[in-house]
Amino acid sequence: MPLNILGTILLEGTDKVPGWDYVKMYGPLVVLAGSLKYYLNGSTNTWERDLHGKVYMVTGGTSGIGASLVYDLAKRGAQLVLLTSQLDLEGVGTAWIADYIQDLRDDTGNQLIYAESCDLSSLYSVRKFATKWLDQTPPRRLDGILCLAADSEPSGKARESSVDGVEIQMAVNYLGHYHLLTLLEPALKVQPADRDVRVLLASCMSQSLGEINLDDLLWEERKYPSKQPWKVYGSSKLMLSMFAKEYQRRLDMFQRKDGEPNNTRLNVVNPGIVRTPSTRRVLSLGTVWGLFLYVLMYPIWWFLLKSGEHGMQSFLFAMNTPELVKRKGGNYIKECSIVSNETRSELKDEQLQATLFDKTKELIEVLEKRSAIERNRTKIKPKEEKKKKDKQVKKDDGVLSEADRLSVFKSAFKDQPLPNRSLQLTPEEEKQRNLRLTNLDKKLNKSRKA
Repeated sequence: MPLNILGTILLEGTDKVPGWDYVKMYGPLVVLAGSLKYYLNGSTNTWERDLHGKVYMVTGGTSGIGASLVYDLAKRGAQLVLLTSQLDLEGVGTAWIADYIQDLRDDTGNQLIYAESCDLSSLYSVRKFATKWLDQTPPRRLDGILCLAADSEPSGKARESSVDGVEIQMAVNYLGHYHLLTLLEPALKVQPADRDVRVLLASCMSQSLGEINLDDLLWEERKYPSKQPWKVYGSSKLMLSMFAKEYQRRLDMFQRKDGEPNNTRLNVVNPGIVRTPSTRRVLSLGTVWGLFLYVLMYPIWWFLLKSGEHGMQSFLFAMNTPELVKRKGGNYIKECSIVSNETRSELKDEQLQATLFDKTKELIEVLEKRSAIERNRTKIKPKEEKKKKDKQVKKDDGVLSEADRLSVFKSAFKDQPLPNRSLQLTPEEEKQRNLRLTNLDKKLNKSRKA
């Protein structure tokens, strides 16, 4: 068919081709739209390496970019450990994650995919997972940590807090990943010198809207900007990028026993604007009518925003390119290329980054102590209520309590006459009494010597 049309155009001219007027009218628009969509999809990674036997830890691997990246890595043979909060949910959550893991194994033919419980919004949950991971002999292999989990709140919603009382975007995007990576520091340092360990942190263009306030890092004292929640989101991403640079410097200062240089590199990746569940929630304002409008306008979102497969390309580049082996960590990667010029002055201020790192560490210590006290308080209350309930049940069953038994015992002797101590013992009775006392003294002395 195409050959016939081409032959007609060459031999008889375009006027003989049916519908040529429509082609002339709409053809340029279709070509322009196709070219624009190709551009908006962004760059494509061209680097590959063998991932069989490599172990990667992933946060946010069950939706959005993370789900696409996990599927791709699983097809390439990587062993994956997905950190998820779904396992903390009773019933539905556990069943869902079990089905998700099994589907991944079946679709990719890779059985080395596992899930571990780790809720980034809970410092206690992060510590429990890290302790479990580190409590292994010999130390577990780890080729990389992919930090893709993020929480983005829609406009017009009230402040939402984590179990530790921290604003949820700050808790998940920054504090949770900070806590996870610093706790897993021994696991990173113990990897063999010839192992290329890469840690990737997901950022966003909204970090340009963030602000750093060292006196109120976690937006605890400032009024929450419910009409502009992207300010908090951007601040969390900006702080994450600053943390990556400072943490990289501290890892580089570590002196390995074998004398080799540090082999762990942290890099920040900006995937662009992607059609993820978080993006959908923001665009729909977290409402039903907003979701209805989002569905109606989906062709526009499909055209303007990247898919998860296109959004993961920069992460694949950061995992596979040999360029990063020659560089120190702390790089900013966008559209499958390393960006050399930092747009924010905070990303060039090493002193500010060090101060942020130390203050965050102090805040985590305070929050963990406060949460531990609260957990103990919540544990004590159920125990006290259980004791009261058991006591009431015994009383209802007719079983006397300790106080009631003592009262009954005392009442039995209430009207009894006191013994007459003026009575005289007979000589024989006196002799028997002294003999018993003597025997008791001997037993007492014997027990003391023993």
